[in-house]
Amino acid sequence: MSLERICGLGLAVTRPIVTIVYNTTIYVVKFRIRLIRAIQDEGYKVVVLSPRDESCEELEKLGIAHRHIPMSQYGMNPLHELKTMRAITAEMHSLKPVVSLHYTIKPNIFGTLAAKKAGVPVVNNVAGTGRAFTTGNIILRRLITGLYRRAFKHSAKVFFQNGDDLDTFLKARILPESKTLRIPGSGVDLDQFALAPYPNNTPHFLFIGRLLKEKGISEFIEAATWLKKRYPHARFHIVGEFEEHPLFVAKSILDSAVETKVVEYHGAVPPAQIAALITEASCIVLPSYYGEGVPRVLLEACASGRPIITTDNVGCRDVVLDGINGFMVKTRDVKDLRNAISRFIETPFDEQRAMGRAARERVETKFDERFVLEAYLKAIQQEAKIP
Repeated sequence: MSLERICGLGLAVTRPIVTIVYNTTIYVVKFRIRLIRAIQDEGYKVVVLSPRDESCEELEKLGIAHRHIPMSQYGMNPLHELKTMRAITAEMHSLKPVVSLHYTIKPNIFGTLAAKKAGVPVVNNVAGTGRAFTTGNIILRRLITGLYRRAFKHSAKVFFQNGDDLDTFLKARILPESKTLRIPGSGVDLDQFALAPYPNNTPHFLFIGRLLKEKGISEFIEAATWLKKRYPHARFHIVGEFEEHPLFVAKSILDSAVETKVVEYHGAVPPAQIAALITEASCIVLPSYYGEGVPRVLLEACASGRPIITTDNVGCRDVVLDGINGFMVKTRDVKDLRNAISRFIETPFDEQRAMGRAARERVETKFDERFVLEAYLKAIQQEAKIP
């Protein structure tokens, strides 16, 4: 085995192995470390299978093993997907995991088919349907539906982060209800994102997320442009990864908004800094029309005691209670978005703070990360066949 292919600890261990298959390593570091720790505490070895990136170094520091899998996050080349399947199959045969946990569309489909060839049980997580079900491309939707149906035939369990996606998959007869389990998104760490004092200052609105068009970033910028003329004291912040890609907002739009001081762009920031950025904001805004699971940023905002403004969109609507912990707006509707932000600006401070408290109460009762961790540990215990 080549040392260049391993990013993490050596694999000569006696503990049973659980693999995690993801389309990017950075999102494992951002979102799955607490789950990995919980699995390790139960006596398992965790190995991450994902494309190599700069986050491998962080995994190594945390003592988590990694193996590189060639996988394109956005591409649809059948030859590339076949290469991905073969690589995952080879790793499954080599590692012999007792269970494999799969996230995002390609690991859920191609990774599950690969694991089936190696006789490895899979627990899938449908964290939103992504673009396949939101673009209006009927041919693409039928293709993806067929692939999901074929893959999930071999799944041991499939977790769904929201009821809309669960209903969609059941109505399309992709899998039987007996294989499904509804979980509260990815949950939120209520200690890491603690209730913070509400800021009594200039209204700060914060967008956090990849700058994908379907996350509503263009609508946010357009609304901010109009609102800055009416409320020049308001500030609009953007945090998130930008790529020169057709799916992302045009660089010219972002640059223009920054140059005219409509928005303040902070780029992509380390996960450890997100909590502090949220507590500095008055309100978190996510005008998404993407195929979401349950957006983690909304959960983190609510846990921190910050009201939210988001859309009547799959996953987003699960978190917001209109007029109680924030405002819900129509998708792709800039006018409705700017009206909601205007309404928030004109809401008295005490009422804003009360919305923040209601937001915290909602995640405490519905979206505590412990609910998710317990579901995973139970599924692993049920599916792992340990001699």
